[in-house]
Amino acid sequence: MKSFFITGTDTDIGKTYITAGLAVSLRKLDVNVGVMKPFAAGTAQKKGYKSEDIDILSHAAMVYDPENLVNPQFFKIP
Repeated sequence: MKSFFITGTDTDIGKTYITAGLAVSLRKLDVNVGVMKPFAAGTAQKKGYKSEDIDILSHAAMVYDPENLVNPQFFKIP
């Protein structure tokens, strides 16, 4: 199993979109892809708190694992 770890030095610099692009490209090559965002922050949603990045990554990888597996550490934006 190969893996990538995408990291950056700031927020809003494109980590999620780079990861989503990699996931889409690998899926087109018939690679089984999984995604994870170990740490995220977000705002209130209709059903509690959630990072919109999780939806972007899950859709790109076509993997719909439970949110607590994709994003185990979630923090509310203060």
